[in-house]
Amino acid sequence: MKTAKEWQQHLGLDELPDDEFVTALNSLEGQDAVDGGGLEAQGLVAAHASPAELVSALVVESAGEAFKAVRQEQGLTVRQAAESWGVSPGRVSQMESPEANLYMSTVGSAALRMGYRAKLVLEPLDGGQPIEASLGQ
Repeated sequence: MKTAKEWQQHLGLDELPDDEFVTALNSLEGQDAVDGGGLEAQGLVAAHASPAELVSALVVESAGEAFKAVRQEQGLTVRQAAESWGVSPGRVSQMESPEANLYMSTVGSAALRMGYRAKLVLEPLDGGQPIEASLGQ
């Protein structure tokens, strides 16, 4: 069983993982596959990803958390981000909330202000061509 600090170092995380994540990692360590998913039977197969990509996918679970990651990657405080993006510090905090329920137009325009392009991607569960829509101008 690894500690949060050991997992942080092993996975190259910026922050210590929370207790729930450490418990999940410890329970899965050493397994080549997770039993019980049945995804192969449904024709759903995960793409190969590096450990860093997997951690990113697990950590960022909402648009709010994605916005916070962008701000942190750019090395900005909430106040600096607000000034740079032309919104109030309160709005930055609202947008970064994991529980934020944002309009798609808000996601698109906020991403553009941050130097990103947001897209909505609809991937068919049974295969086929995904549909992409740009969010914002």
